[in-house]
Amino acid sequence: MTPLTADAVRRSMINCSKGDAKRMTVVDGVVGADLDEVEFVGWHDPRMPRRAYVVGLHEGAVTGVLLRPAARAGTRRTAMCALCRTTHTDGEVSLYTAPRAGAAGREGNSVGTYICDDLACPTTTRLERAPSPQVMPDLSHPVDERVAGLRVRLDTFLASVRGRADAS
Repeated sequence: MTPLTADAVRRSMINCSKGDAKRMTVVDGVVGADLDEVEFVGWHDPRMPRRAYVVGLHEGAVTGVLLRPAARAGTRRTAMCALCRTTHTDGEVSLYTAPRAGAAGREGNSVGTYICDDLACPTTTRLERAPSPQVMPDLSHPVDERVAGLRVRLDTFLASVRGRADAS
C-alpha cells in the first residue's frame, strides 16, 4: 500500500504545466487513497469549476490527467460512461476532454470520452445492484470482471492522453 500524497499527485500530471499542477486543489479524499485498492481517484477542482482530475496507475506509475467537462447542451439525455459502463438516465454523464501530453497537447490536440459526472466509477463498478432507476451499472458480469474492465478502459484512456500509438 502506497497512499497518495498531494505532492505525488502533482508530480503525476502528464498533460498540464507544472504551474497548473501546483495550482490544482487536491481534495481530502484523494490524499491517502491507495491505488492498489481503487482503479483511480477523480475529483472536480473546487476553486476552478471547469477542471477535473483523474489519477490512476498506468504502466506501473501513478499517472494523473487534467480533464475539462464539455459545456452542457440544453437537454440532458441518457448516456453511458465509457469507463465504468454505467448508464445514467438523468444525464449525469458528460463529455470530458483531456489535452494530450507533450507537444501534441501544446498544439491543441485533445482526447475526449464520456465519464460519470461524479467521477466515482470505482465505487459504481463494485455495486451489486442499481442504486436507483436513473443509475444502471452493468450488472451482467461479476464484480471482479467489471473491475478488470474498468482498469483496461482507464489504461487505454491514459495511454491515448499520453499519445501512445497502441491506444485505441
